[in-house]
Amino acid sequence: MEYWSVATQHRWRVGLTEKRAVTPMTPTPTSSRRILSIGLLIAAFFSLAGTPFAASKSVTFAYNTPTLSGTLPIVVAQEFGFFGAEGLEVKTVFIRGGPTAMAALIGGGVDYTFVAGVASVRAIAQNAPILIVSGIQPYMDYTLIGSRGINYVNDLKGKVVGVTGPGGVAEFAAVEGLAKKGLVRDRDYKILYGVGNSPARAQALETGKIQASPFSFLEKLELEKKGFTSLFDIGDLIPGFPFVVIVSTRQKIDNDPDEIVSLLRAVSRGLDFLKANRDKVADAVIKKKNFGDPATVRHVINRFADQYSISIDKQDINALISATRIEAEAKKLGGPEKFFSRQFLIKALGQSR
Repeated sequence: MEYWSVATQHRWRVGLTEKRAVTPMTPTPTSSRRILSIGLLIAAFFSLAGTPFAASKSVTFAYNTPTLSGTLPIVVAQEFGFFGAEGLEVKTVFIRGGPTAMAALIGGGVDYTFVAGVASVRAIAQNAPILIVSGIQPYMDYTLIGSRGINYVNDLKGKVVGVTGPGGVAEFAAVEGLAKKGLVRDRDYKILYGVGNSPARAQALETGKIQASPFSFLEKLELEKKGFTSLFDIGDLIPGFPFVVIVSTRQKIDNDPDEIVSLLRAVSRGLDFLKANRDKVADAVIKKKNFGDPATVRHVINRFADQYSISIDKQDINALISATRIEAEAKKLGGPEKFFSRQFLIKALGQSR
């Protein structure tokens, strides 16, 4: 609709008054009703003309893994209009690495980010002005892959398991997963730090530098094609672990709580839609041509559709604190409640049904 300036509206009113002065008439009941209707329409028009339509609010959301499993909740909420229904225009940005993404968040470059739960609690314990506002992937997306010749867990006795670095989620996943299988670190196998990122660890498997390492679901599919063995899915052994969470700043929490509720409500509705419409979501994702071949897309969607959840509670935060080995720091801060806030989650879930 084209908006009229105040001057234009004034000239229109003056012209209408002059025309009535030149052509006086005695209104009939019918014409009175017609004039009343026209008057109401004109009043409504002027009211609209003086008030601009509500514009969508721009929000920037960072993610640090370009895989479909790492971005699917946002893709669904964008593609099927759940963000738009909440008055949000969500723009995504890829920032490699959780620490870098959190630095961008703290610096004001983004409003929200996906980040590993372990990385988020470690940053908060170090006084980063951020807070976990919800979960998103309460499932550890890691499989322990063995090098050629390693076909069973017991084959790792006396061998080396490679991880990216000390205190990371890969180390936690490998050590805790093997413990569930009865193998004890430093007694049954050794951990080697500094092996590198996923491609570097895959190369280390190839050359025999290491005999096992944890990899994500998509990486697992590629390594299995090359003849490597999946020893076990770590997520099956450590259920209910908040592998990935949504984080925002304390400033955002203080200044714009309604936006956080709207964003979480949109994501929640998107996840409900994903669970009930997997084929429709797969068709939309395949059309984008950003996430591999159609068979892989459908495989990922079927694998993760039931895994996502924005729910998170005190027990989940305690699991992260334990995994990160920061119990003492967490106690000094005041306990798990200082690492997350459920107020937005409660409102979002309460209004999403």
